Amino acid sequence: MNDNVLEKLACEEHVQWCEWAKSVYSEIEILLEIISKLEEDSNMELDSSEISAIFNNREKLNRWKELFVPYEDLSDSEKEKDRVYARKVYEICSENKELL
Repeated sequence: MNDNVLEKLACEEHVQWCEWAKSVYSEIEILLEIISKLEEDSNMELDSSEISAIFNNREKLNRWKELFVPYEDLSDSEKEKDRVYARKVYEICSENKELL
């Protein structure tokens, strides 16, 4: 596979992921804020698994936010995650040229 084609496909995979992640990011962030306020303002007690889920989602949002950058600005290890899916798309297209 041509490296230039791979990088173009991987870039599109990254754009697609960013669009998806941004669409759920704000919803998760709002839910986490509501949960934090409820815990602070009431006698509501959360068990350890609920607290863990809250913090895991907060950490996920922080990691995602760092990745909301153009593909070119990603580290090579992050780019490779997009390349994995780009290779799959390329393979499907290559195997089905007659359908294109």
